[in-house]
Amino acid sequence: MYRPTRTAATAAAGIAMALALTVAPAALTVATASAAAASESGAQGWDVSGSFGTQQECVAAGDAGVADGSWAQYRCVLFEARWDLMTPA
Repeated sequence: MYRPTRTAATAAAGIAMALALTVAPAALTVATASAAAASESGAQGWDVSGSFGTQQECVAAGDAGVADGSWAQYRCVLFEARWDLMTPA
């Protein structure tokens, strides 16, 4: 009796893993596609003013723009491992 139960549990675990590996990339693709569309077109009313390797670089550039009067506000948005500096259009 022990062997059939163990076999069934192993099969169930395998099916669960296969489903997780199949469904997760699909959800990730949808999220990435949505982020790509938002970043490429910019959020409505916002333009991409630069792209930076770290959040700190993006914030420094955004603060510099506020200080010199280029814009009153900004957003740093993570997109494809880069930080995009978003400024009002």
